[in-house]
Amino acid sequence: MGNVSVEWLAAISTGREYSIDEKKKGYAVPVTPWLHPPVGKRLKSLIIKLGTVRELERQEILYPQDRKVSDIVLVQQGVTARNFGHAVSAPKAAAISTPGHFACGNLNFMTRRPSLGNYFALTKAQVVVCPKDLLLPVLTTDPELFAYTIRLLESCTLSDRLGFALMAFASVELRLKAFVVTWAIHYGKLSPDGLIKCPIPLTRNNRCLVANASPVSTDNALKRWKEDGAWVRDGDFVTFPANFVDDAYQWMHSAEESSDYAYPNTFKELMEALPPLTNPWY
Repeated sequence: MGNVSVEWLAAISTGREYSIDEKKKGYAVPVTPWLHPPVGKRLKSLIIKLGTVRELERQEILYPQDRKVSDIVLVQQGVTARNFGHAVSAPKAAAISTPGHFACGNLNFMTRRPSLGNYFALTKAQVVVCPKDLLLPVLTTDPELFAYTIRLLESCTLSDRLGFALMAFASVELRLKAFVVTWAIHYGKLSPDGLIKCPIPLTRNNRCLVANASPVSTDNALKRWKEDGAWVRDGDFVTFPANFVDDAYQWMHSAEESSDYAYPNTFKELMEALPPLTNPWY
């Protein structure tokens, strides 16, 4: 990902905080692909207390392919990512992590198995690296926090599963819309007239990789969106109608149709029910 503006980084510096445990009808938030749920305040504070800060340059490797992941890493600033397959000289994203989300370590918290890809900085980033051997003993003394941590790690795994399911079964356009849904849940702001404004979801190249879509397919989809007036970009921000991505939201909704979690019927209803942005500066 190339240079990003200060305004864009500020807009994603504190994403929306919501509860992964909310089941109340019309208020539950579905599992989102490619970006895991935010880490709750108590667990975040503990990781920051026990961990150490590390500054990363753009494309700097956090964990290389096949290295044992002995830490859990929380993003504080910027964007990190992971790719799959063999190490490459210029790593690119297959899934992302933004401030308040795990960068890595969540998928192998208990097993300590090696990573299945490279974890790296997509932009300049700041992360907190917390050894699992420090965190786990503290969690075991707090059953409530320990249980929450397990539910969060499980939600992260479900997020990855949904991303792979979309890549296997959904069209390119639906995958791109699903990423927009995920991004808007964390960074979007709904206006009274049903329009959502949010920072642009990454760059063109990274959107291609996250959604496993070719540049041509991505460009064609965005061209149609713009021609239809559904995708209006202004600098580092974009505006679109909430119902424009409702087909992707319904796909995500149906993936958990037998769930005990009662999701809103439409994406607009979900955006209305979500807590306000932590930092609604735009």
